[in-house]
Amino acid sequence: MPVDPMLIPGLSAAARGARFADLVSSRRSRPSVARARQLAVYLHHVALGASLSACARTFARDRATVRHACATIEDLRDDPRFDAAARRLESALVAQRDMVCALLAQGNVAQGSAR
Repeated sequence: MPVDPMLIPGLSAAARGARFADLVSSRRSRPSVARARQLAVYLHHVALGASLSACARTFARDRATVRHACATIEDLRDDPRFDAAARRLESALVAQRDMVCALLAQGNVAQGSAR
């Protein structure tokens, strides 16, 4: 997966008004931070196709916690406003992933911009 997994907590933190450092911390957090982390875990799994084990490693959580985070966000997507926001974040991540993959396939990333 060519997209930096730390992009996702940053995106989720900005979208949910949380601090990036709180999202990637292994400590328990207040509910608003936990929700932002759940969204980040969900996006990492769904938008980028990371396995539950990869999500657990990235976010310093166990697989059961990752599974719970994904289920929680799926339930929240029943709310049309939340779903629209989640869909926008997911689309942005998928677009970035696709762009990076296309650049890698063309060899542009390895060559850089210097000519």
